[in-house]
Amino acid sequence: MMSGVQIGAMLAVLAAAPTEAAGPGIYVAHQPEIAAQLDLGADGRFRFALSYGGLDEAARGRWAAADGGIVLTTEPAVRPPRFAVVSDLASTDGALHVSLSDPDLLQGAPLTLAVTYADAPRPVFVEAEEDGRVPLDPARRVVAIVPDLPVFPVPLAAHPLAGPARRIQFRFEPNDMGVADFRGERLAVEGGALVLTRHGRAIRLDREGR
Repeated sequence: MMSGVQIGAMLAVLAAAPTEAAGPGIYVAHQPEIAAQLDLGADGRFRFALSYGGLDEAARGRWAAADGGIVLTTEPAVRPPRFAVVSDLASTDGALHVSLSDPDLLQGAPLTLAVTYADAPRPVFVEAEEDGRVPLDPARRVVAIVPDLPVFPVPLAAHPLAGPARRIQFRFEPNDMGVADFRGERLAVEGGALVLTRHGRAIRLDREGR
């Protein structure tokens, strides 16, 4: 059994041991389907790049140590992509029709819409017919729609409907598409590496030179 002096000495050693911390440097990740790099500058600025399958994104902004890890904030603030309404007119056949100002945006794929009904918090995905007619559930009241682009991890802002009998054309505005929107994003420190949770994956970023 250890004496009180021995226990005290052990606690003193543990208290003096350095805790994990992340500082300025270059951190890289090489995982299946993932390549990423995070540069933390001594001036509190960062640069980030990620390639994940068919998705590429980048960001720059400020970083700071916090809660045993670091936090990233993209600057300037990101303007997310959106679908702007070109026209929204009453349809003469009582149906909802949707089109895009640039049909080539879909590269030959059918137009799919995220349709929100009044009785459900989550949208359902409905494929438009070739003439743009959107088959809706006649027993439910539709309140909003937006074209769906599967490459985006979060749904784009929906357009509220004045009624089901509309003829709407959307225009896609990319804005800051491809810029990672970090808003106080926390990265934990594990074994000297930074761990970022992104797109449902835990990305381990190891410091170069270690």
